[in-house]
Amino acid sequence: MCRALGAMATCPVLHHACRYNRKVKKRGRKTNRDRQYNTSHGSGPECRGSHSASEADPVVSADIEVLSSSSSSGDAEQTQSHAISRGPQEIDGVQRAVPLSNKPPEPYSASDQGHGGVVGESLPLHDPSWTDFMSPVTFNASPSAATSHFSSKGSLRGETECRYPCISTLIPFLKGFLTAAETCDLLDTYFADYGNTSRLHCPYVLTAVIRKRSLLHAVKPRNTSPALLATMLWAAAQTADSQIYHRPGSRERITNRLYSLALSYLQRRDMDSWHRVHGGWQLEEDSILDLDGKEWNKPQRTFEAGPRPTVDDILTFALLTIVTSGGEFKADCLKWWTKTVGLVRHLGYNTELGIAGDAQLHDDSLALIEEQEERRRGFWLIYILDRHLALSYNRPLHLPDSECHVLQPLPEDIWQDDDTFILDAIPHRTFGPPVTISGTGLFDSFLPLMAILGDIIELRFRRHHPRIKMDVSATQDCIEKTLMECEQSIIEFSNANPTTPGTATQAPLAKRAKLVIPYATYIIKVLYILLHGEWDAISMLEDDGDWISSFNFSQCASNSIAAAQSITDILAVDPELSYMPYLFGIYLFHGSFVILLFAERMPQIGPNASVEQACELIIRAHEVSIVTLSTEFQKAFRKAFRSILYSVRQPGAVEPEFRALCKEVLSRYRWTMGQKGLCL
Repeated sequence: MCRALGAMATCPVLHHACRYNRKVKKRGRKTNRDRQYNTSHGSGPECRGSHSASEADPVVSADIEVLSSSSSSGDAEQTQSHAISRGPQEIDGVQRAVPLSNKPPEPYSASDQGHGGVVGESLPLHDPSWTDFMSPVTFNASPSAATSHFSSKGSLRGETECRYPCISTLIPFLKGFLTAAETCDLLDTYFADYGNTSRLHCPYVLTAVIRKRSLLHAVKPRNTSPALLATMLWAAAQTADSQIYHRPGSRERITNRLYSLALSYLQRRDMDSWHRVHGGWQLEEDSILDLDGKEWNKPQRTFEAGPRPTVDDILTFALLTIVTSGGEFKADCLKWWTKTVGLVRHLGYNTELGIAGDAQLHDDSLALIEEQEERRRGFWLIYILDRHLALSYNRPLHLPDSECHVLQPLPEDIWQDDDTFILDAIPHRTFGPPVTISGTGLFDSFLPLMAILGDIIELRFRRHHPRIKMDVSATQDCIEKTLMECEQSIIEFSNANPTTPGTATQAPLAKRAKLVIPYATYIIKVLYILLHGEWDAISMLEDDGDWISSFNFSQCASNSIAAAQSITDILAVDPELSYMPYLFGIYLFHGSFVILLFAERMPQIGPNASVEQACELIIRAHEVSIVTLSTEFQKAFRKAFRSILYSVRQPGAVEPEFRALCKEVLSRYRWTMGQKGLCL
């Protein structure tokens, strides 16, 4: 029972204003077309109860919008005069993200969820609330309390048991797709190391920027953006090995759901969804005109505070970039990559000043050190991706070294293995990326290679400038000297870390070192090839000029043969090429071009057993890579390589059209200036 106070009724228990939000309709009888529309959309009497939240009138008046954030005094005039909302968290539950499926919503009260929706409305189970869009998940209750409201719904115990409180917010939105236990398994897959016997390593997780112990803590997990958590689950589900993914269509169904959930959470956190106006921020979606004429009175809400991006948003965009670039439609990753780099620059994470943020100069608390190290590691991950994608897509760097002034990341053992940091154990660090290999982690072994690759990419674009001609021989010599130092560091690291462990505690490091050493050796050889050679396969095959007789070509030839021999060492320790399949493909691709040229010229220069053996090794490596992480460019290159080798061994049996078809396959991926590489 509500009591009337003037023109406004107030609930005596909850002290919320009571009112009707009645949809304005045309007077008179309904037309046959309206009846057919209502019938087809389930708006009959039996459906109205379950669709009350999703069928709310899209035209929302200003006073209804502010109702959810107004005080409980019930003063209608004060509510009407509140023209500017106090913050993004205060948007009411009437206008929410687009539903993630066509399944009718499963309503439950907003109070059960703890979200700030409009009183009297129910939130559909599959629709993330506005509060979760703009703020990280917080944990003020025990793990058992975090899932207590799920149990009250009468769900099965297996569906509600959540080992990790950090993802308890996501569980209701995955009902019917994943149980709580299966969702937790995905999180285990995300953090699984290579060589884990119980769980398959996710190829899209290059390194764990966030500490596993912090995020999966049973009582006080790290406050994490739901958008990042959903994206982590989506990335892990791409290759997770479980019975639930073996049914036809189940993996696509689950990954699509997780992708939709991630985008729904990310929509309002994205800086591109907002624009600044006098007095605050407005959503871009409010400025879009309804060209169908159904919603002419759409309000433009203004908020005092706009989005507050964090390192979580950078990692979310980076994961979306990695997974999309590893799929079939590689060009689709560019929108996410542009957002990633733009956000790094916006937050200033390319400098230590931006990483420090608002911290006090002498504040050395462990929580602050961890927060800043996350930002630092997030930046170096983007730095690595920048070099890798620049090579893959034949593009210039977005983050040149001249604009980066960041300390090197902590060693992997200090970052992941300790429950708490010991300040005295943090080593002295220098600014800029390392150029020598000192460990088995991504930042210890792969970051130095990417730093040198960035130098080679910048040299190449300088060399091909159409107007400014310059002598780049000194720069090339400097890069070659750096490559030699890096190559020497591999030998020193191998001597200091024998692949045969002396004790049980040395076994994991020895196993990892057995992988890092041959992979790093191979990529070093490829970097020599990129420094001295042409990057485009068709240009190599059609070249009859001076390059083949030059010093640069001889350097490419010797390093190509050495790289092919390194493939034997890699396959010996990693027969499935599953250690770094997302990263390794492009280096295997570019390391094979000169061998392809040798094979194509064998009819003129005569048979060569070592070249044929190198060709077979490269073909085998591509075939293994395709099985581990299928990519179209490796399929095409394997086909071209096999056809050329076949034409060399049986020249009389090959028709001219067959050789033309081989070049047509290679012409899909060009690395001449202005072409897109793998970005199709």
